[in-house]
Amino acid sequence: MKNVLLKRAAAVFAAGWLAVASAPAAHAAEPLPKLSVTVFAPPSQSIWIPALIQRAGLDRKHGFELVVTPKPSNVAYTDFATGRDPVCFCAAIAAVSRFKQQGGNFTLLWNIFNFESDIVLRDPAINDPKQLEGKVLQTDTITGSWALSKWFLQARGVDLGKVKIKSSSARGAAGLAELQLGRIDALLVNPTEGAAAVAQGKGALHALPVFDKAVWQKAAGTDFVPSITFGVANDWIAQKANQDLARRFYAANRDAAAFIRDNPAEAARLVAKDAQVDVAALQTVLERYRDLMRIEPLRKHIKTVALLTQKLLPEGGQLPRPLTDAELDSLVSNFDVEAAHE
Repeated sequence: MKNVLLKRAAAVFAAGWLAVASAPAAHAAEPLPKLSVTVFAPPSQSIWIPALIQRAGLDRKHGFELVVTPKPSNVAYTDFATGRDPVCFCAAIAAVSRFKQQGGNFTLLWNIFNFESDIVLRDPAINDPKQLEGKVLQTDTITGSWALSKWFLQARGVDLGKVKIKSSSARGAAGLAELQLGRIDALLVNPTEGAAAVAQGKGALHALPVFDKAVWQKAAGTDFVPSITFGVANDWIAQKANQDLARRFYAANRDAAAFIRDNPAEAARLVAKDAQVDVAALQTVLERYRDLMRIEPLRKHIKTVALLTQKLLPEGGQLPRPLTDAELDSLVSNFDVEAAHE
């Protein structure tokens, strides 16, 4: 009888020990919370940071799993504005401000990219944007980059009424073919596409930057233009679990941007496939625009956003009217993304 009791006690002890020992393993096996984000389809630069976060494991480092969905610009904006996609990693201030005026239920948490765009040309004689007058310029006019490009071109003296604007969402090789075949005179694209086009042109193409630091400093008193931001639906960020996810994602964004600045060659190697850009061309962009990524809470720059949305963009015809103070306050979130996540 004594032996039976001893055996039973041993069995109970063993079962308890196994339960305790297996608890950490079971906890470790719990799936990480997932964050699904929409980006513009490659070769858009909006895919760089999410792709690097995935490739370098920065999402898991910060305790979440990132899921990235590339979409054409018009689809991405429609889905974000209508609430179909609650999280957008490609929310250009100049573009989504229109949606806010139409009652869009979203807010912008942090800046990702400063404004930069390139004009790619075949004619070596064109070395000033004013020479675009009388020419055909192709670009994607649905994007916020076009809205800001339009403002800068006008501020630099270009009469856009004398430029034929051909709108197309075709990216990469499709746009380059139009230029090489002589169907258009110029291609206005993001820096990645510009560098890739010039590289593929093998000396036959050159690029002019649209951003002019002196023009912007005169207008705003700052040295950069907040442009592409991280936007979320108000209902989404109101949930505590999503607030924690947003803070984790912000920390991963900061890590990714620092990695790109410090290791442009390795970053290009990791991201080129997802970006659908040649490694060498992407490395050139990352080295040329080391300050292109500026991951900071957008609320810190609300005065600059106010200048854009309440004066410059409406005056340039890129917004039908200035944002009201209430719309501006709703557009630029005061949520503290830099607070410690749980």
